[in-house]
Amino acid sequence: MNKSDNHKQVYKFVKKLNTLKTYKDLSKEVVENLLDLTGALVCWICLVNPATSRIELKKFQYAHTYEKNLSLKEEVENIHIISSELLTSNFEPEDALDFFYSTSKNEKILEPIIYRENLLGYVGLIGNNQYFHDTYNDSVGIILENINSRLEIISLYEEKARSMKERVEFLASISHEFKTPLNSIIGFSDILKNKITNPENHKYIDNISKSSRFLLSLIKDTLDLSRAESAPMELRYEKFRPKEVISDIIWSFDEIKHEKGLDFSYTLSDVEISADLKRFQQLIYNLISNAIKFSKQGGIITIVTYINENNEFVFEIKDTGDGISKKDGEKIFNFFSQVNRNQLKRQQGSGVGLAICKTIAKAHGGDIFFKSRLHHGSTFWFTIPQENI
Repeated sequence: MNKSDNHKQVYKFVKKLNTLKTYKDLSKEVVENLLDLTGALVCWICLVNPATSRIELKKFQYAHTYEKNLSLKEEVENIHIISSELLTSNFEPEDALDFFYSTSKNEKILEPIIYRENLLGYVGLIGNNQYFHDTYNDSVGIILENINSRLEIISLYEEKARSMKERVEFLASISHEFKTPLNSIIGFSDILKNKITNPENHKYIDNISKSSRFLLSLIKDTLDLSRAESAPMELRYEKFRPKEVISDIIWSFDEIKHEKGLDFSYTLSDVEISADLKRFQQLIYNLISNAIKFSKQGGIITIVTYINENNEFVFEIKDTGDGISKKDGEKIFNFFSQVNRNQLKRQQGSGVGLAICKTIAKAHGGDIFFKSRLHHGSTFWFTIPQENI
């Protein structure tokens, strides 16, 4: 490989490094590309495990023609044992560097991975001639400089992922503990409502029930939020008729519709679609709930569904409620964002519902949109792509 080709390959490799987000991906790319770049017989990378502070062999790979060379494998193991013992003891950084630089010569390249004076690991290569070190050490050094800084970024990704996972597990645990007593409160309040005849007491029972249900939905939304932030939403696709699902959800709001005197009209296309049924129900429930919540007494809510020209299922809901200002419209799909705060004294909401809707629609390959004017109502609609309708 001439110098020009070598520089091009180094540049291409460095560019790829800047897209990697896990130790596993970085280790794989480093070993495979360094083997290809240098023609080494074997290449390996070792990194410090943040949890144990020990050096671990992350990736080890022979060139194809040397896969059964036991002497090479033994040499790598010996280097790894010595370096691991050195790096996990109470060493001075200078001692570690002396070890690497004294070992890295002739047919070997052994380069430490250092970032902000912290030793993060090392990369090792063994070549097939005494000029191997002099020929490729500069190229490997350039790549190592980029690995150093990328590892710092990856460590932040990994730390965030661990933190998110722990948070989801914690929230899942406490949400289970909260749901049990809340469901009991809701159940007993419903029983009391049937047994108590005094209308004045009915109001207190209703408040207990509504507040408990709101708290239960808030717990569920918070857990959904944490899961959405920590990992891509997992979907279980199945075929169903959305007309039946949407009709059932509309019926579940029958009592509050009558209380607010809302005029509900809907035109639902009778088709079969493929989507995650549970998440689809969550989408519909959140959008209808929002429309009702922000509609004034005697308001009008209109729902239509159809398949558009892009073969997408579309759900559209229009209300004559409070509407959304242009300023607030920029943040309504952000988690914990609430709009029209002067109206919130008469509304309850966590600021999570629309953000969850966005996450669900996106996970299906679709999206959610809206148009609105303050005090003139809003229209929301989402799309879910369909392969065959």
